Amino acid sequence: MLKTSEDTEKYISGSKVNIDNYIRKNEYRKAFGLLILFLERLDGEEKTQVIDYYSKNMQQFGVFNNTFPSK
Repeated sequence: MLKTSEDTEKYISGSKVNIDNYIRKNEYRKAFGLLILFLERLDGEEKTQVIDYYSKNMQQFGVFNNTFPSK
């Protein structure tokens, strides 16, 4: 994992911003790919927190408003 809890917090925060930006631009393939890479670097508790964040915010991001996948 990352060296310190501060490094981990920065990594999680920055990754969420990047993934959220892809989602807002309807670039779901990029968002999903980055999410998978992101989750691989986290421990169990951190993974749970990130998955919970996205589970609760999918509607807010408007993911369900689009019927066509990104290219």
